Formats: sequence, C-alpha cells, structure tokens
Amino acid sequence: MRFLRRSSGIVIAGLLLATLPAGTAQADAPPGYACAVTYASTGWGTGFTADVTISNTGTRTFSPWILQFVFPGGQTFTTGWNATWSATPPSVQATGPSFHKSIDPGTSFGVGFNASGSNDQPTGFTLNGVPCTVS
Repeated sequence: MRFLRRSSGIVIAGLLLATLPAGTAQADAPPGYACAVTYASTGWGTGFTADVTISNTGTRTFSPWILQFVFPGGQTFTTGWNATWSATPPSVQATGPSFHKSIDPGTSFGVGFNASGSNDQPTGFTLNGVPCTVS
C-alpha cells in the first residue's frame, strides 16, 4: 500500500502542475522534473509555421504531458500537429497525443503549428507547469 500512496501523490502533483496557466513559474516543482524547448519558425506574409522540440532534461517522466506557452501579441493559433491543440488567446496548449502520452528522461518529442500574425517567438514555455529553458 505504501507504494500505491507514493504513486498517487506523484500523479496528483503532476495533475496540479498541469493545471497551472502558461507562464506561471513553479518554484516548488517536484524534484527530477526539468525540460527544454527548441523553437524554430518560418514566417510568410500573414503568418508563420513553428516547429517545437520538447526535451525532458530531468530524471522523471512527464506523463501525461501538456506544453503551454503564450503568444507575445496579436498572434492567433490556426492548426497544429503531433499533439492535441487548444488555445485561449494569448495562451496555447499542446497535450500529448494517444501515440505519445509520455516524454521519458533523456528523450525529445516534436510538435508543430501554424499561426496568423507576426512571427514573434512565444514566451513562458512550461511542461506540466515546469518552466522550460528555450533555445
């Protein structure tokens, strides 16, 4: 039973982190959770396409996972791939798809999207509420 309780606590902590709004710094993230995001985009006249690589740089698995970020101004999410996408402007969320619901330590997963508006890099990337380094 002790193992089940410990596991339940980890799941609950992960769910609590997943509900934080994009850009919220979580000073007390559970030990072992860390992430990095590589962001690359290509603009055209009225919008842009972005490729985002999510890397688990910690020692614990993100499962399930939700990537959140904030558009810096006036951009509108239009469509995305390799995730289940939702947007409440200016915030955008990508949830792990059925074929890739977890990101293990030392691994990466790529997602992408199209948006209208200026090709400015989003801010406040978080994975389950854990702030990610961005390059």
